[in-house]
Amino acid sequence: MKVDETMVKNFSSLSPEPAPQYAVLRRPLAGGTNDGRRPARYTYWRVGYGSAAGYALPFHVERAGEFHTRPDYLTGSGDHPEATQIYYHVEGEAAFEQSQAVMAVAPGNVLIIPAGQVAQYRAAMGMKYHWLSLGRYWPPEWGSPSTRLLGLRYDVEMEGRFAEIRELLILQKPGFPLRAVSAFYALLARMEELAPPVSFSHSPYPEAVRAAMAYLRDHASAPYDATALAAAANLSQSHLRALFERWVGESPRRFHTRGRIELAARLLREGAMPVSAAAAHAGYADVRHFARVFKRLTGVRPREWASSSRDSSSEIL
Repeated sequence: MKVDETMVKNFSSLSPEPAPQYAVLRRPLAGGTNDGRRPARYTYWRVGYGSAAGYALPFHVERAGEFHTRPDYLTGSGDHPEATQIYYHVEGEAAFEQSQAVMAVAPGNVLIIPAGQVAQYRAAMGMKYHWLSLGRYWPPEWGSPSTRLLGLRYDVEMEGRFAEIRELLILQKPGFPLRAVSAFYALLARMEELAPPVSFSHSPYPEAVRAAMAYLRDHASAPYDATALAAAANLSQSHLRALFERWVGESPRRFHTRGRIELAARLLREGAMPVSAAAAHAGYADVRHFARVFKRLTGVRPREWASSSRDSSSEIL
């Protein structure tokens, strides 16, 4: 993954100050007392634990979770000093600290702490975030290990990717270590898609069509807006529709609908969330309407899709 220097803050000097140590926290997945630490730190948590047993993988996703914290919350390298950690900030005012640098964290920002480096992620009034750990592995796509704050905007697909990895580790269906690694690289790909600038230099598609496709994907959870789409492509609505259908093979509205259903189908396939939550993530407030659209495009109802053992390579029609 290529990292734009304008959106990444690297820290070369590490603070030698000792960080607070915590025991490795295991199940329950949510709601229990465990050893008494979690209820004192969170109002809600859900964690899955990975494994690479039986597989010759270069790495595996060791842990992944979602956390809703209480006030005066602090995490970071002190919790897991020997692990590469990735945080996805969703809600709440927070700060990212390393050495003498302190930066505000906004919804959608990604925080990356390599194994062995010192940094802190804190919130005075509590926050919500997703998290995963790769053990000591550092993806070579990121270049040299360094603490980073990626200034991305909030993206529903990004949050869905984190949730997908977490549920894979919780459910542990056959082949889950491979699926988790695949989902992790899909997460990296989405980070790159959201990172400015986006280059389409090798695409044969016209610039207006690429701009329209990117806009529709970025606004998958929002209602279809033909006026805003035409403005993003810098064409009239009629011209854009004709050009889009010629190159993509379907109208912009159908492309938008199919993207929403594909997002919901992926979440349902991996058991990441119930039908109502998948519908909400895909931008549908009416679950019954969502179910009708889902069946029209896939041929099955959402609950049937979720409970089936359909191969992950299945595609939306």
